[in-house]
Amino acid sequence: MSATLFGYSTIFYFLFEDSLFAISTLTYSILMLHVFLIIRKNYNINTLIHLYLTYAPLFAAYIMLDFWKYSAATCMWLLPVPIGAYVFLSKKFVYIYSAYILLIIILVNILTKYYDFNYFSFKDVKYMVISDTFVGLINISVVALLLYYNEKIRKIEIEESFKNTMNPLANLEDQEQKMDDEDTVIDIEDPEEAKNFENSESLEKYIAIFDDIKKVVEKDEYFKNVDFTISELSNILKVNNLYLSKSIKTNGYSNFNHYLNTCRIENVKKLIQENDINKITLMYIYTAAGFSNQSTFNRVFKQIEGITPSEYINSQPKEN
Repeated sequence: MSATLFGYSTIFYFLFEDSLFAISTLTYSILMLHVFLIIRKNYNINTLIHLYLTYAPLFAAYIMLDFWKYSAATCMWLLPVPIGAYVFLSKKFVYIYSAYILLIIILVNILTKYYDFNYFSFKDVKYMVISDTFVGLINISVVALLLYYNEKIRKIEIEESFKNTMNPLANLEDQEQKMDDEDTVIDIEDPEEAKNFENSESLEKYIAIFDDIKKVVEKDEYFKNVDFTISELSNILKVNNLYLSKSIKTNGYSNFNHYLNTCRIENVKKLIQENDINKITLMYIYTAAGFSNQSTFNRVFKQIEGITPSEYINSQPKEN
């Protein structure tokens, strides 16, 4: 935003030849950057966000007061405010800041009807087009940046949640045991207890996701597809890869490939038991189950079952 304001001050100084407005935006640009560099390590990030989302629209209102008579497009400066609240804050603040900028737009509209704010005047209409274009492009860039970091923040949150709950089933059992021993009830007002309660809700969510995974992989037999990946599963279920991985691990598998290969080996064992091994080849069995080659099949079978495919076949009853 500091860079944006610096660009805006440059345009006003050289193109519009309005030194007062250029100095105003340049001062704000430098002040914003300076304050951020000073306090960013000493203040909570949420405090900085609230400060910015509060005073930035006020400066935008100062610009809007004079631009309003030429174009209402200057209100686009306020567009990133509710989006920023959505990315960094809770849902209630999205509504609060949306109402806040709506109030600013209404006030600017009322003030410009009764007062004439003549900071400067355009010499040519084409300058207004240039200004509106600049505002539009910058705001599109800011919104794109916010959406990019929104996705990045969500991924980090999921990864952190996964690190903190490597074994959620065990954590839930420990929590329930603790509640039985101490005869306590979870107090949602307490941050630590609320976190534990949230973990139990997350567990239910991951179990529900795994039910959907089983329908696709096992019931619809997608495990038989040699090239089936977690990304394809994500596209089918419309669920983030990280959620899928967490759900699979929550249900006892080390990763997606482990789960997929377990399904394939179970299918191999079923085919061996249902068919006469003297009349069909082992290659037919492992390719039908989704393995691309015998070396991979042998290795995976030994890892999961603890014995080789040949040993497993020889262990089956003679009539089978």
